[in-house]
Amino acid sequence: MSVQREGGCACGAVRYRLASDPLFTHCCHCLNCQRQTGSAFVINLLIEADRVELLAGDPRPIE
Repeated sequence: MSVQREGGCACGAVRYRLASDPLFTHCCHCLNCQRQTGSAFVINLLIEADRVELLAGDPRPIE
């Protein structure tokens, strides 16, 4: 992996680092993704769970 990638949620409470490149990156323009993001598209990536290092916070599912 040439570039270290870090990210997190919009509020900043959860932060993470990826230990490798994602398996793939996908840009979706479907209506469901537009509604969920309030944007014209969303960018998703797939990575193995053991390649994600939690730096801060406690991620929980949305209820």
